[in-house]
Amino acid sequence: MLNTDLSPHAPKREMFFRVRDFDWSSRPLGAQDGWPRSLRTVTEMLLAHPFAMIVLWGPDLIQIYNDAYRVIMGRKHPAGLGEPTRDCWSEVWAFNAPIYQRVMESGESFEFSDQPFTIHRCGDVEQAFFTLSYSPVRDDDGGVGGVLVTVIETTARVHAERAAREHQAEVESRNQALEAFVNLTRDLTLSANPYALIRQAQDIVLSLLPEGFVLYYELEGAVWRLKSQVGDLRNPSLQATIDQGLPYKTAQNLVRPWLTRTSHYQNDYDKTTDQLQAEQVAHVHATATLPLLVRGEPRGVFAAVMFNEHRWTGTDKAVLDTVVRSLGLALEGAQSLVQLTEERRKLEAVNEELEAFSYSVSHDLRTPVRHILGFNALLRRALNGQLNEQAERYLSVIEQAARRMNTLIDALLELSHTARLPLQDGVVDLGDLAQAIVTELEADALNRQVEWQLAPLPLVVGDSNTLRQVLVNLLSNALKYTRTRDVAQIRVWAEERPEEWEVFVGDNGVGFDPRYADKLFGVFQRLHRQDEFEGTGVGLANVRRIVTRHGGQVKATGQPDQGATFSLTLPKQPRLGG
Repeated sequence: MLNTDLSPHAPKREMFFRVRDFDWSSRPLGAQDGWPRSLRTVTEMLLAHPFAMIVLWGPDLIQIYNDAYRVIMGRKHPAGLGEPTRDCWSEVWAFNAPIYQRVMESGESFEFSDQPFTIHRCGDVEQAFFTLSYSPVRDDDGGVGGVLVTVIETTARVHAERAAREHQAEVESRNQALEAFVNLTRDLTLSANPYALIRQAQDIVLSLLPEGFVLYYELEGAVWRLKSQVGDLRNPSLQATIDQGLPYKTAQNLVRPWLTRTSHYQNDYDKTTDQLQAEQVAHVHATATLPLLVRGEPRGVFAAVMFNEHRWTGTDKAVLDTVVRSLGLALEGAQSLVQLTEERRKLEAVNEELEAFSYSVSHDLRTPVRHILGFNALLRRALNGQLNEQAERYLSVIEQAARRMNTLIDALLELSHTARLPLQDGVVDLGDLAQAIVTELEADALNRQVEWQLAPLPLVVGDSNTLRQVLVNLLSNALKYTRTRDVAQIRVWAEERPEEWEVFVGDNGVGFDPRYADKLFGVFQRLHRQDEFEGTGVGLANVRRIVTRHGGQVKATGQPDQGATFSLTLPKQPRLGG
């Protein structure tokens, strides 16, 4: 009996007692008191060791193993104790036999990581993975008496890593599909047909899932009509039934998401759900039906059908819900785009008519104004010396009004010309432009004291000629409305925004009532009397039109007698059109 023969300090676990009490005399190893010291030593060591170990001794490779290895034995324990390993592990003998032979004959050692085995340790066939080391155990004479096998089962880790890799691959493939759908929605302007977009979404969904088909239905009256199909239904009778249309009430797989506006998933399709013939849907297993919502209202139902058994995972549901929700948003965008395109077309037509009208009227008005001025001059000559003071004043008012009309006609023509002139984009140095304009304006203000404060201005992309018009209008206005000041102060600066520049022109002039700021940029809108400050009321309207065509905005702030500040924004990126 192995009691004190093994170290008295060896832990007294189950296998300690089993090895001690086992009838070894009936086995090739013989009674324990006849064992070689080397076998007794290695047995003592493995019984005390926490790692799974088994020693295979003698020509028959008789098994002695510890408590940790007992777990690996499964139902093979306890019969495997003292049994030849070939009989105990016959299912892996083909792999182990040559290794044991090399260890026993030449004393070599071997290691294997995550080695797969098909084993029967618990009655059922299973695939398990192990990291193993095979080492020779010397007998008392120095020869190889057995093989020590250290085993670490890695089945759980290998399966977890494999599942993680599969999950990662699945996520990556689905991300690629979603990216494809994002690209599709980004290009929705290429097609005004919503069903083309729906079909692309169906293609993407089918690429994510096992074999099956994807259908899209819309409700027409009391019938579900198939509007788009991707994939073969594999049943001509089912195809014919669906092509004819499904009654509203009987197709509950479609009714439910339509009414609840939530997705409906079936891991095992209930063949009675849609009241179809059993033979038509015998090959259908998993189904998913999702409402396609456009602006919160159901437009149709998106159906994915799987031929093989399939459980809808959280990832599956998230992807399908995302695709269909994105499809709804894309269709909303397509509708908005169609409406916007139509409104833009109408607006462009109206603008063209207005511009043509302005141009025509401006030219047509010149003739009667020219006649008024001409006949007014003839009347003066005809009545030379006969005009009293009152008559002279009347004729002067007529002449001034006619000349004022000519000025307004010229301004209207300039406004029309600005709107029709194509923009020629290039790099514009606003600093150089502003400095050149200030130099020109200083010639008109020789008798005034004007302080110009020009901060550095950016380089922008735009049309140099029209941007010059903008700065000329703003700077000449600042000079005009500060002429009542002893010292005029005009400041020009710029501030950088993430996607644009904002340019400011501020002065200490007469300012304006901020309640009427919205009128400043309208045609013929003026906040000061003509006898106070000359002007046509067209310059700022021209500024707004030019800046808008560059993709920017204009605004003005001010207070009466406290000066005014006008600003305009210009995008950093070039315009896409103008």
